[in-house]
Amino acid sequence: MASGPQPRGEGDQDSDEERERVLLARDILVHNEQVKLTANLMNIGAAGFMITGIVAPLTAAMATTGRVTAPALALMVVWFVLGVGLHFGARLTLTTLR
Repeated sequence: MASGPQPRGEGDQDSDEERERVLLARDILVHNEQVKLTANLMNIGAAGFMITGIVAPLTAAMATTGRVTAPALALMVVWFVLGVGLHFGARLTLTTLR
């Protein structure tokens, strides 16, 4: 098999089509990885919402008064809903995988 410039002929059309298939496959793989990274970042954000909005105030309340007040509980519910919403947003983002 010769390496170097090949004469242009019918084999060039096949190699062009093969090159296009390879580039398309690479573009699809890159797109999928970018979508997965975005969904992962969103899911980490959702976990951060849960920890910041629920675990931290709950720990602080138990360390000081030993009970959770109604306004603090309402805020924990809001943070929980935001975290769940962001998590399901990440799942929805994964539906754009090719």
